[in-house]
Amino acid sequence: MPRAAETMRRFWDDAARRNAAWYVDTGLDYGNPDMGAFFETGRRIVGVALDQSPEVPARHELAVEIGSGLGRNCLALAERFDRVVGIDIAPEMVRQARELVTEPRCRFDVGDGATLPGVADGSADFVLSFTVFQHIPDAEVILRYLAEAGRVLRPGGVCSFQWNNTPGVARWRLRRLLLSNLQRLGVRQERYRRNDAAFLGTTVPVDRITAALEDAGLEVRGGTGLGTLYAWMYAQKL
Repeated sequence: MPRAAETMRRFWDDAARRNAAWYVDTGLDYGNPDMGAFFETGRRIVGVALDQSPEVPARHELAVEIGSGLGRNCLALAERFDRVVGIDIAPEMVRQARELVTEPRCRFDVGDGATLPGVADGSADFVLSFTVFQHIPDAEVILRYLAEAGRVLRPGGVCSFQWNNTPGVARWRLRRLLLSNLQRLGVRQERYRRNDAAFLGTTVPVDRITAALEDAGLEVRGGTGLGTLYAWMYAQKL
């Protein structure tokens, strides 16, 4: 496993042990997260990913989520697909997801931080990722995930994902370097370690995203929220 992936795994494994639900959704109450509300948001997220997409999957046999966390989106996807596979880099997240989500159509696997192991070529109808790419510090890892989405999708399949499209890549990197070093040195530490590089992630311009999708055999069908932290892109396998 590459060093960057090992760093991400350590951070998110530790986060899962500290307070998994809150690190997946920092809008929750840290001390008393409402798990019912947490899982209900999965339906809203899947609604944005599927219902707001200009194209819908041609079939509904298999959905794959990149960065499945505690499985809230996978559970919602199971209402629309025959099978759902959630892949997460953090073994502790996967362990907890398996305990929390007992829906037999859902399966949770530990990933390597850049690929989709266990998902066969051309077998998926839908690939989703939400609040995952925005935390990945290396843009090349994000682009590799998009290549993997192209690999596993069958023709007519759809990929819907959210990422950080805030303008100013160099400025974001400089900010991340400063904040993460202060965090590491114990100076002006953020209480919940949100200044760690594995949380701050990176921003990626639209042209790099579009080029990566095209290289993966995916055609862009639309995008929303461009220029923001919560940008969405919708693409379809040709």
